[in-house]
Parts: sequence; structure tokens; C-alpha cells
Amino acid sequence: MVRHLPKVWIRDSAVDAICHGAALAVPGIVKLTNNVKKGSLTAIMTLKNELVALGYAEMSSDDIMKAQKGIAVRTTRVVMRKGTYPPIWKELKEKKKAERKSETSNGKTS
Repeated sequence: MVRHLPKVWIRDSAVDAICHGAALAVPGIVKLTNNVKKGSLTAIMTLKNELVALGYAEMSSDDIMKAQKGIAVRTTRVVMRKGTYPPIWKELKEKKKAERKSETSNGKTS
């Protein structure tokens, strides 16, 4: 199905965010093929080789390898069902929100 496409494999913690349509940032990438070119249709895969989504690369393979942050792939078509992987990104977001609320109620401000 996507054998001919360049591929990026992502962290399990990034899967659910991509399933919700988020763009793929560089820190979420674990490995990639060397044929990713800016503007190329790219397959976003789990570490189990499951297709998560398709998107257009915002960076080349070389640029992704050099970058520490930034959007690597803009998601255009999600294939995997939401909730297939745990929504770790939501848990982290809620944890940070709770920490900020706790700091505010204890009189601390950032």
C-alpha cells in the first residue's frame, strides 16, 4: 500500500496526537528512510510498521536528522483510528495544567 513512499516511524507517545490530525514534529520521529524530500507524500508509521497517517514532508531526511525541533510532516490523511494507542499527549497536557493550577493556588507564579 505505501511501499513506494518515503517513511517516518514515530514514538508510541506521538501516535494518538497524529490520529487526531496533529502535524508531526521532529522530536516524535524515531527513524526514517533517506528518501524523504520536502513536499513529498510521506507515510507516518508506528514502530510496529502500522500505517498511522499520510502527510507532506516539510523537511528533507537530512534536515530532519539535523533538526532538534520543528514540523517535519504535515498530516493530511489519518488512517489509524483514534484511541488505538493511549493518548499520552492528553495526559501530559492535563498533568501540566494541574501543576500550574497547584502552583497558582500555593501562591507561586512563573
